[in-house]
Amino acid sequence: VLADVEAGRALVAGFVSTAEQFGLVEASCTPGRTAVALHAQCDGVELAPGAELASEWAYLQFLPLPACDPLADYAEAAARQMQARVPSLPPPGWSSWYYFYQKVTEADVLSNLAAIQARDDTLPLGLVQLDQGYEPAWGDWLDRKSEFPHDLGWLAEQICAAGRVPGLWLSPLLVWEGCRLAREHPHWILRDQRGRPVSGGFVWKFIGRGLDPTHPEVQDYLRELIGIAVHRWGYRYLKLDFLYAGALPGVRHDATKTRAQALRGALATIRETAGDDVFLLGCGCPLGPAIGLLDGMRIGPDTGPHWNPRLFGLELGAFRSDPSIPALRNSLRNTLNRSWMHRRWWINDPENLMVRDQGTALTHDEVQAQATVIGLSGGQLVISDDLPRLTPEQREVAAVLTPLSPPWRGEVMSGAQPLDMLEREMPELYVLRVRKPWEEWLVVGLFNWSDEPADRLLNLARLGLDPARSYHVHDFWRRRYHRVDDGRLVLRHVPPHGGHCLAVRPLRREPHLVATTFHITQGGEVVEWVHKGGWLRFT
Repeated sequence: VLADVEAGRALVAGFVSTAEQFGLVEASCTPGRTAVALHAQCDGVELAPGAELASEWAYLQFLPLPACDPLADYAEAAARQMQARVPSLPPPGWSSWYYFYQKVTEADVLSNLAAIQARDDTLPLGLVQLDQGYEPAWGDWLDRKSEFPHDLGWLAEQICAAGRVPGLWLSPLLVWEGCRLAREHPHWILRDQRGRPVSGGFVWKFIGRGLDPTHPEVQDYLRELIGIAVHRWGYRYLKLDFLYAGALPGVRHDATKTRAQALRGALATIRETAGDDVFLLGCGCPLGPAIGLLDGMRIGPDTGPHWNPRLFGLELGAFRSDPSIPALRNSLRNTLNRSWMHRRWWINDPENLMVRDQGTALTHDEVQAQATVIGLSGGQLVISDDLPRLTPEQREVAAVLTPLSPPWRGEVMSGAQPLDMLEREMPELYVLRVRKPWEEWLVVGLFNWSDEPADRLLNLARLGLDPARSYHVHDFWRRRYHRVDDGRLVLRHVPPHGGHCLAVRPLRREPHLVATTFHITQGGEVVEWVHKGGWLRFT
């Protein structure tokens, strides 16, 4: 998006078909020489005599500003062209990663499963997802280390017996070249023109190597891997990580395939093998080729138990400001700016929530800010702590985000949108519109992402509300009420990396709800509100 906010106009440029080639948009904003160029990247693939190759469909749209959802038309056009699949929201869940990391054991998973069952009435979690760390070597996903005395099928059975959905992490396209799979099948590794393995980037302590998804044997391997995980072991939720490895540049077995086609072919094989009823979450995945094949998408880098990126525990120079390295700041930035994809291309994954106060450098305000963004985003909720160690207060932070149950009588929480996305790199005004048969209201996340305390202004006209009316404003986390009669509310000394979660409702003459404290929507859990004469009934 190229925007001139002061002039009140913007240009949206992109591609609505993304299955065959990656798209590149270049822009020059030099005064007097503004230019935009759109490229469909064919990657120098072979084209047989007489054959044809068509580019992807480009998209240009001029927009008046302000626009509350400037990428809506583009997102919906791409969704139609790519036949996006948008399933029901998966159950809220637990992941082993951000507490146990690679040291996870079978006992750790069972301990957290027991904690989930014991506290189901206060923190209902329906998904139990084992993350990376069960394998003896990166790439040997069908094997397990000694800390898992039973096979992964047995573990899935225990999760199912507890009434939960078993989930499993896999990296199907990126391996360590020292693993058994790579040693036995070196010809599966993608190589450059000189025959050297292509780098898939630094992964923990090694350079990852991508498999060539156009090789027939790799396709058979994907069918075997996914078939065992889903149909033999019984996992109904797969978190597929490092998928970019399927689109690395290199010399492919099928020289007619572009990078986008190679990746999409691998995802199609995985989807066909898993079946339509298995939830597939993509991570580290180029976005376009995945539309229509994946159910959910991690739409940013990993989070972490720290605000800024760190190297060996230290915040160093350029590393500290890198927007792609794991850190809570970088995760939130992408969640906010890619909110427009949610329920249009897939279910957005806003990354795992950590609410603990041990083994983390996150402040209380940072945890609340992440909880607010996740809750208003409408995306999947996954908590990644050692659940038996959490206090009731920490569990409550996650509990108020869980999807409403029973469902909202056919209503869908589409998710919030950042109203200032075109004004700053990290939006500070995140607005969810909640609709009920008896009323509508707004839930507003108002943030201070700077490193110092700062005041923030809630301007009701900016929210599309009539500033001449009076409004109730309830601060969810602070349990504080404000009445606004002049269209403006100044919030003083908002803490660094913190914010407020505000329910905004107009004053009315008849009995009406101001707010609740049971759920972050502050009333979304209410399923009935009937007022007749002198009586009121609500549920």
